[in-house]
Amino acid sequence: MTAPGPGPAAGMVTRVRAALAGAGGVLGILIGIYADEARAVLAWAGAHAVAPGGVALLAAGAGFGLGWWGGSRAGSSGREAGPVVVEGSFEISADDFDVDLPADHMVFGRRLRYLERATPSRDLVVLLHGLGTDASEFRPYMASAGPHTVALTAFGHHPEEARDARYRPIGLATHTELIEGAIRALARRHPGKRLVLVGFSYGADTVLRLAERWAERLEQRPALAGVLLLDPNMNRSTLPVTRALAGLDLSDPAAALRGIVAGTRDLDSFANFCDYLHRIAGKDLAQVCRQAGEVWEDAEEVGSYERFVRRCERLRSVCGGPVRIHFSTRFETHFNDLVAHARRHGVRGLFDLRRTDHFALCTEATLRPQVEALVAGSPAPAPEG
Repeated sequence: MTAPGPGPAAGMVTRVRAALAGAGGVLGILIGIYADEARAVLAWAGAHAVAPGGVALLAAGAGFGLGWWGGSRAGSSGREAGPVVVEGSFEISADDFDVDLPADHMVFGRRLRYLERATPSRDLVVLLHGLGTDASEFRPYMASAGPHTVALTAFGHHPEEARDARYRPIGLATHTELIEGAIRALARRHPGKRLVLVGFSYGADTVLRLAERWAERLEQRPALAGVLLLDPNMNRSTLPVTRALAGLDLSDPAAALRGIVAGTRDLDSFANFCDYLHRIAGKDLAQVCRQAGEVWEDAEEVGSYERFVRRCERLRSVCGGPVRIHFSTRFETHFNDLVAHARRHGVRGLFDLRRTDHFALCTEATLRPQVEALVAGSPAPAPEG
């Protein structure tokens, strides 16, 4: 038996506030740091908790948040709460490759993973992540995107694969072929949708390598409706982290990673390096370092833009829609030289410098308006400020 309380209405408020505190703590841990929308759900629920319907509203908000980020279906009576981001994978087979693979590239019987959020949109946007990260880099954007989105995770880059001996390091060419095979498979799976590619950093470099292949093998070229590249690497001058990873001493990874940070010369670089190394610390560093080494060897010398501009030209030639290439402030000191070189070769209307940080390019707030403008075929909206 309990003592009489101050009244049913006040008791409900107390219980609701207690529930809100508990649910808010859990949701804050799960999703609070990942998206502004999640925090808005909690704030809205808190503002309505004093109403008799507050419990139902809070439950709806919590179910929405957990379903959205956790890949579950929220709602009651079997009703869906809208498209959610789900995990999927492609099985890798020998028929996915046109060339013989080196003996140490053991990929058959494994899987290439992806995240997907299916919508009725006529556009299918395929997202490619940066070096050492994975598809989750795009999850906040995908959760609210209008187009049908699929974010591919490179072989061996999924967190679970870091502890799986079957996913040993492979070379850059094999990585590129696997991504190409996945893009073809998605195009076959959704023949009525317009294919749009979005690549970030190393993912943008991958699109440029694929463009060279497609320019020479027209029969393998997918029908591209648009391409958006975010911070593709121009030459070795834009690869300081890649260079450091290429020579990383894996006998003591923690000390080696600390050494990368210790070599930074300013606070902005320090913050960016720490952010990036935090993202890859749980990955298979042998995989990341092998890939970094081959990316470094493939890159042009400092001050040279010849190959980069040629690849951009080929990309535009194989794409049936707009091609946009955006750079962050990290590339500011090289941007004018790149544009001047491109103009001497008759290349205009491709490059733009955005007043934002490197990793901010693939955040929901920055990426969504750029993709929306791309699929609409209109000029990209100017950045604020």
